[in-house]
Amino acid sequence: MTRMLPLLIAVLVLASGCGGEKETVTVTVTVTETTPAPAPTLPPRLPFPLPEDGTLPVEDFNAYTESVDYPWERSLSALTDAYVEGGAGDTLQRSFRSRPSDEEGTSATATLTLGLLDDSVQSQRYRLELSRREDDTWTIESASWAQRCHEGRGHQGFSPELCL
Repeated sequence: MTRMLPLLIAVLVLASGCGGEKETVTVTVTVTETTPAPAPTLPPRLPFPLPEDGTLPVEDFNAYTESVDYPWERSLSALTDAYVEGGAGDTLQRSFRSRPSDEEGTSATATLTLGLLDDSVQSQRYRLELSRREDDTWTIESASWAQRCHEGRGHQGFSPELCL
């Protein structure tokens, strides 16, 4: 952040010439004071461990996106990545899908599935219900997670139940 502080300096200059008259010259000097911009903050992290019922909190993330203005807030894929932290952790593969929930394009469903490098959990899936704000950014209305276990390590369908 930069603040401009105007400073007027009056300088008397004696003119050496006709009649020895004094001449006043006004000089304006601008002093610039620079203060560092606030450090960028990161989106809030998902809880760890993830909630047993599969429901994820969205209030803190939405409050964060209301307080910043980043290009990723206008992209379903990028917003989903920011919410999930880009699939934090070791991932083998990533699959993203989105679809509009209405004809006007004011709401959508986004699903991010991450193949994990884990001996019990094969993949985790995050599903977000979103709505578009007036400024074309997205807000998360609700979010959930589920996981699929490796064969012999638990359920084969997506569920928030633990794997063995």
